[in-house]
Amino acid sequence: MLIKKISAPAEVKKLSLSALKELSEEVRQRIIEVTLQNGGHIGASLGAVELIVALLKVFDVEKDKIVFDVGHQAYAYKILTGRNDAFDTLRTFRGISGFPMPSESKYDAFIGGHAGNAISAACGFCKARSLSGDDYRVISVVGDGVMVNGETAEGLNLVSSCGKQIIVINDNTYSISSGVGSVPEFLSDLRSKPYDGSVKSKKESPFSMYEIDYIGPVDGHDVKALIEALERANALDRSVIVHVVTNKGKGYALAEQNPLKMHGISPKGERSGEGFGVVFGEELIKLREKDDKIVAVAAAMAIGTGLSRFVEKYPDSFVDVGIAESTAMTVAAALARAGFKPYVAIYSTFLHRAYDQLLYDVGMDNLDVTVMLDRSGIVGEDGETHQGIYDLSVLASVPDVKIASPATFDELRLMMAWSSRNRGVKVIRYPKSGMRVNVPTDDDFPRWKVLSEGKDGYLITHGAAMIGEAMGVKEMLAKKGKDLGVINARFIAPIDKKLIESLSGALYVMEDVVFAGSLSERLLAMGCKLRAFTLPNGYVTFGKPSVLRKHYGIDTETVSEAILNET
Repeated sequence: MLIKKISAPAEVKKLSLSALKELSEEVRQRIIEVTLQNGGHIGASLGAVELIVALLKVFDVEKDKIVFDVGHQAYAYKILTGRNDAFDTLRTFRGISGFPMPSESKYDAFIGGHAGNAISAACGFCKARSLSGDDYRVISVVGDGVMVNGETAEGLNLVSSCGKQIIVINDNTYSISSGVGSVPEFLSDLRSKPYDGSVKSKKESPFSMYEIDYIGPVDGHDVKALIEALERANALDRSVIVHVVTNKGKGYALAEQNPLKMHGISPKGERSGEGFGVVFGEELIKLREKDDKIVAVAAAMAIGTGLSRFVEKYPDSFVDVGIAESTAMTVAAALARAGFKPYVAIYSTFLHRAYDQLLYDVGMDNLDVTVMLDRSGIVGEDGETHQGIYDLSVLASVPDVKIASPATFDELRLMMAWSSRNRGVKVIRYPKSGMRVNVPTDDDFPRWKVLSEGKDGYLITHGAAMIGEAMGVKEMLAKKGKDLGVINARFIAPIDKKLIESLSGALYVMEDVVFAGSLSERLLAMGCKLRAFTLPNGYVTFGKPSVLRKHYGIDTETVSEAILNET
């Protein structure tokens, strides 16, 4: 097999055209084999195989910089840059990352976890090249969905000031959700025009406003056409966009037929089933049935956040802004000022991108906006850039914000009903899934819920996964003669001061977030004496959530042992 002979990217350059086609198919099968076992972003990576093969044929990544805008499309690049033998460990603990990581390989020029930064990063490399007097090519590979992103627009504006770069638009017509707004229509119009092999410059270029030339649209699965287009772009002395049209999921029928559903898949043996996002979507429909002021807002994540059925039933009460989280938050602020009740559905890791808008546009006048934070806490296999462990840090500086963390599906339903009755900035954070815990709840919000009494003290925690761990600690310590109660601190803000003041004995707080901004930090600032079990103020690697909780010392066994070993 050719793929087994490729130990370094330079070896791709030596292959004939027929060998490159053969290699592409072998790489595609390798991606399918591993992602079906480990899970991962199968669709975009299958679609980009020939593109990456062509890039490695034309450019020398020993010195040239290829920047991927989101690493969903970069699996073939990992395989062909010396990581094929390790590819079986994709997204597993201590294995290789699902995203480009400079710390993992010298061939990964830049981090590629969140969308929108590639062209800006490429501008930075171009400027560095000029300052240092070096001679290398700079190529950014962006998806069509990211063309609506604000940082992408900022980067495009900067291109003409930084020196030549090549921007490859990998246009598979899909972001995580279907495209919205005028940019998808613009790209669709470009796709409809035949490619004649020419370079469109100045006023002929559809990107003339940025002073960027244009080549395309090129068949993204024709290796020969791709190589010719990239060589043509390489020969220019001006910045150029190479518009490549690909098929998301290419070579795997299920992914080709279901490009949105197969954007990312779970590891073998794991079923997504009903999660907090599904419950959120169902409950929002019920709220909308009673109140026509309810509006859902998403940033290209309607499917991932559980809003699909809501969109089908109430399309006029739904706004998708594309991959533009800051815009989502400001749209919600304006809707609230106009008398509506917006629910912004967003992943925890993407909240950071809308911090300015949340702090000022929404928070300054305490507008009636509810933010639904999916994938909060330790997320797992996607790693550092996708862990939902920093949202409490971000939210700590937003005045008057109310932050809830449901432990069960029923508690989420009750919190949503509460949010619809109470004005102001509200955040409800929950994991994709978690330990299924069977604990009592009520709607006496924002009061905490004592799940069990303890004569020796209390374990305070929040969220399904950590309540499950805390219940395990209680059970394990009981066998050793130590009696601790468990408290569901279901509101991080405001804190239930009355309950805290009534507690006696030792206090322990368990959380799957970083310490900064955590409930533990807030309680310590109030003068509470406690021992905190949180994540360190750093980055959390990838792996199964249960493995990561153990690795970072917030699991049942580690916490139990630490408490028993106290002097």
